[in-house]
Amino acid sequence: MRRTKPMAGWGGTTFWLMTGVVACLWLSGCVLYGLPVEDLSEMSVNQAVLRRVSGVVHGCVAWLFCMLCGRGVWPHVRVMWHRHSQRGKWAWGLVNLLLFFFLACGGLVLLYGNPWMHESLLPWHFWVGAIGPAAYLVHTRGRW
Repeated sequence: MRRTKPMAGWGGTTFWLMTGVVACLWLSGCVLYGLPVEDLSEMSVNQAVLRRVSGVVHGCVAWLFCMLCGRGVWPHVRVMWHRHSQRGKWAWGLVNLLLFFFLACGGLVLLYGNPWMHESLLPWHFWVGAIGPAAYLVHTRGRW
């Protein structure tokens, strides 16, 4: 019987799915930020369609991201929370957890909040989301 290597709550499929989801969220978020809804009337037809498709993709992939967090991240956190032997990876994992929490709460406010909340939170949500994949890559650099 072959012995399997402990993966600390992360299987290979879950890791690659999470990496793909983070990349899709980043790309669609960049499109949404680069093509603001205020300029929709001045956009070409292709730009307007790209913005609308990016909005739908961003929402659907955010839902998938939440599912993957439940499937992969929480078991990973449960296994790794008390292991402080690799302080750097542990700290980057905590940074990722805080960034994901901020982005999830910010996404809910952007979706359901008042317009004045939308205007003040949008740049924060974008820039935290723009640097989020870098923190994710630093935390998971052992997989690459």
